[in-house]
Amino acid sequence: MEGVSLGMRPVRVGVITFDWYPFEPRALRLTRAAADAGYSVDVICTRKSREALRERDGNTRIYRLPLKQDENTSFMRKILLWCAFVLFAGIAMAWLHLRYRYKVVHVHNMPDFLVFSALVPKLFGAKIILDVQDVTPELMKAKSKGRDRSWIVRFAVWQEHISTTFADHIVTTGPLFEEVLLQRGVPAKKITCILNSADPSLFPAERRCPAPFDTSAEEERPFILMYHGTIEERNGLETAVRAFALARTTIPNLRLDIQGKGGHLPAVKQLARNLGLGDSVIFTSSVTVDKLVDFVVHGDVGIIPYQRDGFMDLVLPTKAYEFAWMGRPMIASDTRAMRSMFRPEAVVLCEPDKPEAFAEAIVDLYQHPEKRARMIQCASEDYEAYRWEAMAKLYQHLLQALLK
Repeated sequence: MEGVSLGMRPVRVGVITFDWYPFEPRALRLTRAAADAGYSVDVICTRKSREALRERDGNTRIYRLPLKQDENTSFMRKILLWCAFVLFAGIAMAWLHLRYRYKVVHVHNMPDFLVFSALVPKLFGAKIILDVQDVTPELMKAKSKGRDRSWIVRFAVWQEHISTTFADHIVTTGPLFEEVLLQRGVPAKKITCILNSADPSLFPAERRCPAPFDTSAEEERPFILMYHGTIEERNGLETAVRAFALARTTIPNLRLDIQGKGGHLPAVKQLARNLGLGDSVIFTSSVTVDKLVDFVVHGDVGIIPYQRDGFMDLVLPTKAYEFAWMGRPMIASDTRAMRSMFRPEAVVLCEPDKPEAFAEAIVDLYQHPEKRARMIQCASEDYEAYRWEAMAKLYQHLLQALLK
């Protein structure tokens, strides 16, 4: 796509995310899509230990703020961290805008009110995008418990309303989130869905796994189930571990590989120890997005055991796109989101929180490699409409439309 410029200067796009860049996949993909279209992009983000405060990657400049994230922090401390980041990111964005004059600023939630760190560019006429990666009221309702739950949810609804009103355009990750925002009064013309599909620069076609499988050595090598991503209670990893324990009585060479981080990781590890699973459940830390493909292609079946609550029922798992694109069959919880993505022939759907259903599916796929091959073919066909090349073009067209 041709470069974008006003006169002699390239059009500049600002990006703000309360996350590590380039570790956060969505911010990375959309930033690269803008840079590939010829925009000059500046990213304001948090900083990991030993990362440079400033860095350049082609058309992208990265500005890191030294605020430490802690996954196990209390909700009140999290709000204080968010507020501090809004303040410092707002100052940094104001300073950069006075130098470079952004035309568009793309802000990734959470929190939604991070969008107000783009106040100065907006006052000077820049268009502001709020990227609703998670619908906050539903997430807060699922996460919070006890006496604080009511006010936390009310606060989440209020801040979402003022944030979506402030933004010029809303980008979200799928039609189910869009449906929720429409119900809360966000105009349809203000919303664009850009799905979290697999970036082919990170998941190259030549790494895709062949189907049907060569099963000649399956009885000798481990048959590997795999999960990667966030590990919180709502992600259902305890169901996966219990299902694995049940299925292992039929499949002695079964292995479960879990890669990721989250507040519920210690509980999942303890469950594996309590069930005597020993070295058969392998835990590894999160990796950078450019190395994730190695994990996705190394196993035999992907497992997505999400709980069904008011939030997870709406989540379109990025890992499902990655499994579909790379040719890995999937066993997943029967949620609205999964049913909206794939036909029944493309994925095995199980009742959430029922390990015996997942265990039965694991054994069935192990014993029927031809079924795995059919599922891979169906999932690949369903995925065609979601491919990242189409999503990147949609985002580039949105940037062009906001410049008019």
